[in-house]
Amino acid sequence: MPDLSVVIAAFDAQDTLDEQLDALAEQDVGFAFEVLVCDNGSRDATPALVRRRQEREPWLRLVDASARRGPSAARNIGAGHARGRFLAFCDADDVVGQGWLTGMHDALQDDEFVTGSWEGDRLNRGNRASVSWTTDPIVTKPFFPWLPGTGAGTMGVRRAVFEEVGGFDESLVTGEDVDLSWRVQLAGHRLVHHPEIVLHVRKRDGLRAIFRQAYAYGAGDRLLQHRYADVAAAFTTGAATPGPGPADPGPPVARAGALSVVRRMARTVRNKLSRGRVGLAETVWRVGEQVGYRWGRVDPAAPRVPVPAVLPPPV
Repeated sequence: MPDLSVVIAAFDAQDTLDEQLDALAEQDVGFAFEVLVCDNGSRDATPALVRRRQEREPWLRLVDASARRGPSAARNIGAGHARGRFLAFCDADDVVGQGWLTGMHDALQDDEFVTGSWEGDRLNRGNRASVSWTTDPIVTKPFFPWLPGTGAGTMGVRRAVFEEVGGFDESLVTGEDVDLSWRVQLAGHRLVHHPEIVLHVRKRDGLRAIFRQAYAYGAGDRLLQHRYADVAAAFTTGAATPGPGPADPGPPVARAGALSVVRRMARTVRNKLSRGRVGLAETVWRVGEQVGYRWGRVDPAAPRVPVPAVLPPPV
């Protein structure tokens, strides 16, 4: 039986998945592992690619994860099929670094919930328009500074802990990994950073793709702020009691306000053009994130995360 199960959510991933699977195949390990590619209803040749590789890679498994849509659902379905006591998550469009499997396996011997480091040069040298930065895998949100979060692109967790908190929230379009991180820590399990576990990340290339991703992240942050309003109030007051009233969904967007934002966006874009495509890409990202956060729709009746009886110590 495998000791470590690697779960990869995949949707129309034929162009990048081979490189990720090659990196996993080249790992030098001394323990049994499996890799589950959880196909979320791909329309391309992703399933065929996995079936072809299975003939020579017995550790590779194809999981039909099309019953429910979205990366959270694909990961949850994959975790349900996994046989290892340790779960490690990575994405179909990134590439794990050498030693990633061993790093995850060793880290989870001592720590219940772990993350690694991101490297942003290897997969993005030929990009025409991408942001210059590589975001840190440890995320701290300004509206919830007490606990860190991490991305599902390089995340390890003991199966028992994953099942205890109910896995990823499938109602979330973005921010589902940060949400899981917070719920795991609220349940009493610390997030530990292991910088030696390296993942090569693939950035968005092209202004439209950058704006769409940034907008989705901004809207996701707005929803997370609503979901964790009670917990934030408890951290603020130091008492594990719900905060008063529902989270404020924000004022309606006025036409004058929208025009003002557009004008500011235009001025910023003109100023950044002098830096070329990189400066423009960074501007598009920041604008997209702000617009998503300000105007992303949040249902005031959306469920909120309950306050635990004992709050973990802030990090």
